[in-house]
Amino acid sequence: MPKKSSPLPPPVGLIGLGLMGRGIAACLVAHGFRVIAYNRTARRARESCAHIDEAVTGLAQRGFIPRVRAKRWRQRFQLVESIAELGPCRIVIESVIEDLALKRKLFAEVEKHVAPNAIIASNTSSFPITLLQAGRRHPGRYIGMHWGEPAQMMRYLEIIPGRHTTRSTVRRTRQFGEACGKEPTELREDIRGFLSNRMMYAMIREAFHLVESGVADIETVDKSFRNDMGWWSLLAGPFRWMDLTGIPAYARVMEGLLPRLSNSRKVPKLMRDVVASGAQGIGNAKGFYRYTNKEARRWEKDWLEFSYEIRRLADKFPRKR
Repeated sequence: MPKKSSPLPPPVGLIGLGLMGRGIAACLVAHGFRVIAYNRTARRARESCAHIDEAVTGLAQRGFIPRVRAKRWRQRFQLVESIAELGPCRIVIESVIEDLALKRKLFAEVEKHVAPNAIIASNTSSFPITLLQAGRRHPGRYIGMHWGEPAQMMRYLEIIPGRHTTRSTVRRTRQFGEACGKEPTELREDIRGFLSNRMMYAMIREAFHLVESGVADIETVDKSFRNDMGWWSLLAGPFRWMDLTGIPAYARVMEGLLPRLSNSRKVPKLMRDVVASGAQGIGNAKGFYRYTNKEARRWEKDWLEFSYEIRRLADKFPRKR
């Protein structure tokens, strides 16, 4: 008798195909997952296919995934017109805008159609997961899954359990992240902003403070950051860096410096002014720097190429360092 073929693993559900969603989709199909994707606007859903194709093709051209897997990604990707069609999925990733009411509405709809043990993960970058669990039928299966951009190649993935998240959900989510080629960081406590955003926004707040107080201009602050923290941060985190460069010196500097750092709770005036001007960054060629359309496109391309090179370099070092 012919051997029976193994059943296909359940597909992964994805809600939202904006900048982050389409990168997550590219990562999933690049690692061999079947994906059922839903987006509220049909046009954006269709447009996302071109971005996914470009991302998956880029990974294959640079040797990160087999070319045959890249060629067949559309066979593993299905666009649907309703959340009800996510029913077969055993993990659903929500990646929509940071709108609490919208997320809650989507979760209520997802719960009607997926199995009780299906994991529902949010790619929120700010809302506490416990807040998202409130009022849910099975709160233990909700978890934060915070991806980085570009999602298809970064090793970064934060896993954030809420107050009611089960250990089984955490374990299964971590295993899923590893199967996506990530090096997941798992939080012990559900805090707003999680790990990387809290560290990043502390740095950004001080950067604004230095500019607004007249210490240096934007370009100088950026240059200083690139040539210092940008130099070593791929190899080592802050604690490893202190080990490498001498711990006592940092304690002495802290005594005099920490009281001088900004602890403002307000959005900086410079940020408010730039946002009010309509600036979106390279997305509309208007930001903290001036761009022509050509320059904005070049920066977007350079960022992508740089990300490939960083991933290639990062893969040369052991993951658990």
